[in-house]
Amino acid sequence: MPIPTCLRPLPSLLILAWPGLLACQSMTPEDNETDEVHLLVASGEYTAAVEAAQVRVSAEPNSARARNEHRLASVAMLLDWGRQLSFLGYDEEALEAFRQARSLALSPEFEADTSAGGSGLGHIPDQPQQWIDKTSAKIASGWMRKGESLLADGDLAQASEAFAQAAEYDPSLLGLEAAVESIGRRLEFHTELAEEYYNEGISQLRNGDLEIAGSRFSYSDKYSHGGGRAKQRLIEVKGELARRHVALAETLESTGFFSAARVEYLTAADRDPGCAEAIEGLERMNGEAQAFETLKRGEMWVLRKDWERAKEVLLAGRDQTQMQKGAFDQALTQLEDARSAEDYELALNLEHDFRFDQAIAQYAEILEGRDFFLDARARLDTLREKVERVEAFYKAQGAEQDMQERRRLLREIESIWPDYKDIQDLLGSSGS
Repeated sequence: MPIPTCLRPLPSLLILAWPGLLACQSMTPEDNETDEVHLLVASGEYTAAVEAAQVRVSAEPNSARARNEHRLASVAMLLDWGRQLSFLGYDEEALEAFRQARSLALSPEFEADTSAGGSGLGHIPDQPQQWIDKTSAKIASGWMRKGESLLADGDLAQASEAFAQAAEYDPSLLGLEAAVESIGRRLEFHTELAEEYYNEGISQLRNGDLEIAGSRFSYSDKYSHGGGRAKQRLIEVKGELARRHVALAETLESTGFFSAARVEYLTAADRDPGCAEAIEGLERMNGEAQAFETLKRGEMWVLRKDWERAKEVLLAGRDQTQMQKGAFDQALTQLEDARSAEDYELALNLEHDFRFDQAIAQYAEILEGRDFFLDARARLDTLREKVERVEAFYKAQGAEQDMQERRRLLREIESIWPDYKDIQDLLGSSGS
């Protein structure tokens, strides 16, 4: 959070930026009650006091009194600035301001005017250290609270660092020494646990049990707070486990168990996020698993005899896959066979109902795009031959003058196609 502009000091007004004001002189004000700088400081107008002192120094560059007043006003301004920063929570910045004030106030060349009286200037050299101590204790308390919170969460390493920070600001903080000793004992105990788990992991690794070895190295890494050899061993074990899962996934993939292969690739990627084979395999299996689901959906529509939807789904799924095109081709063939079987049943019904023209059209449709289906081609050829014969007989009987021969021809037509055109009427009129 940036410091508000209104709390930023005016460096050009401070004596720290003006080496020429470091001469050692004592102040002998003629009239403190009417002294403008003293009055401004006493009323809390620190910035105005520095500005007034700046003007006076500019007017009287050789005046020791003017230089010391400027220095005192600058110290007062730094103290006020630091107090405001501390109140708003900018403790580090406040501490720096107080330290600057102390450096300025305790400069060997500085001699405070003991006649400053009610202005408060005479006491300023003692105040910076008080604020430094107070602010340091405040910062140390903050680090102490943070360390206690981290300790409650079980993060001993970070808690130890927080307590060390607190000790840098205020080593005498109540309870800090005991906390540091306690956490030191716990860290020592964790170090022993980490070593024990590490050795156990090495034993399991030697026995080839990677799963247990990985768990022991994980515990060791936890208790060593990431500072031991366990992390590298854990990485190695996870890498080997990932390779094993990849090998199993590749076997499952090659045998068509894409969903199971996906699970193995996913496990491998979880063990070793940097395993390229696992990532690539997982991406590949995601697509193949989706394609497999599409295949099953298409087969379902085949079972429901919704041929058009089944074909649409299967063709879309075939475009999704790189490894299952054969399965989709087989499903599409089964679709066409099932569709043709249904059409074949209809053609048989038409044929046995003596609707030869429709039956011929149905058989021809079945054979469109394929060389054969059951005996559809033979039946088609036979029907066409029957139709040709009937048409020839019908034409012959129409031209026949011999009634007996004509009746024979009509009987021949009737035996082949009983309801062909008007042969029943013709048979009736011929006296049969």
